[in-house]
Amino acid sequence: MRNILIGSLLAAALSLPATVSAQAFSVVMVNGMQYESALASSAVAHKDICSIPFGTADNCVGGDMQDVEHRTEGAPTAFRPMADGSFWVLDTVNQKLKQFDRNGKLLQAMPYPGSGAKTFVHMTDLAVNPKNGFYLYNATDGVVERVDAKGASIVQIEGLPDSREVGIDSKGNLLVTNPVMQSLLRFNPEGELIEKYDGQTHLSPIVGADDKPLGVKFDDRNAELVRAETASPVAEVTIAKFPLNLPKERKAGYVSAKLIGADAKNQVYLELVACDENGVVHRHRVLRLAGDGKVLAQADLLMIPFLAPDMVRHLTVTPDGTLFGFRSDGKSWIPISYDLP
Repeated sequence: MRNILIGSLLAAALSLPATVSAQAFSVVMVNGMQYESALASSAVAHKDICSIPFGTADNCVGGDMQDVEHRTEGAPTAFRPMADGSFWVLDTVNQKLKQFDRNGKLLQAMPYPGSGAKTFVHMTDLAVNPKNGFYLYNATDGVVERVDAKGASIVQIEGLPDSREVGIDSKGNLLVTNPVMQSLLRFNPEGELIEKYDGQTHLSPIVGADDKPLGVKFDDRNAELVRAETASPVAEVTIAKFPLNLPKERKAGYVSAKLIGADAKNQVYLELVACDENGVVHRHRVLRLAGDGKVLAQADLLMIPFLAPDMVRHLTVTPDGTLFGFRSDGKSWIPISYDLP
C-alpha cells in the first residue's frame, strides 16, 4: 500500500518536529506519529481481525503491485462490516465486490456492473441495503448503481459526479453527499429524488432513529452535532456540543470532527481529532452517542497512519458497536478493530 496519510486529517501529525522544551507536556512517537504522552499512555490500540493477502485471486484483494496503472490507492476503496462478523469490500483493483468472514475466508465475489477487459470502473463507496442488495458509487461515471444480492444492476441513479459518500436509511432509501454541489441528496430505491439538502456540506449520510440526517459543524475549539429536521427549506437543530477541553497553553485545535457510523441500536459515533501547530496529536477520540447526544462511551485511539487519503472512510462501526478499520504490512490487507469501554 502506498505510504500516504489520511489527507488533511493526520498529515500534520507527521510533519514538523515538536519543540518539546518550550511546551508544558512531553511528546512520544507511536506508529510513526507524534502524540502527547499522557494521551499515548491511555489510548486504545488496535487488534488485528484477520489478514487477506494482496493478489488477483478471488480470495485476495488488489494492492499496490496489482494496480500497475496506479488508478487506486493500492487497497480496497471501501468496506462495510456486518452483524455476523463478515465484511464487504470494494476490491476496485480487481473490479469485484467481495465478502469475507471474520477469519478472512472468501464468502462471495461479484464483478462490478459494467466492468470488463477494456472498462475500468472506479467504485469508491458502497452501502449494504438491508432489504436486499447494495448501492455502489461509480466515480468514473458519476452514477450510483443499485444492485441485487448477486451483483446485477437494477437501478442506475445518474448525474452524481464528484459525489463522496453513500449511506442508507431504514426504508432502504439512498443518501449521497456531494461536496461540489454542497448538497446531501436522498433517493428512493427506484432512483427518484425525494429530498435535497442544499448548502449543507457538514451533513452526512448517517441518520438517526427517525431517519433524519446527522452532521457535525466544528472550528478549532468547538464541535457541534446537528440534525436536519426538514429539507426544503433546510432547518437544523443542535443536538449536543463538544468543546475542546484542553489547556490553552497546548495551542491545540480540532482539525477534524466527523461521524463515522451508527450501530444496530441507532447509537452514533463521533470522531474528534485535535493537533497543535507542530503536528502533535492531543486528542484522537471516538464517542458513542445516544440519540439525544448523551455520551455513552468514549476512548482515545492510537491510529495507524499509513492509510489512503482519498478513501471515503478509514474507520467505521460494526452493528455491535466495535470500531472497524484496516492496516497493511505490505503483503496483506489487515482488518483491525478498536473496542470502546
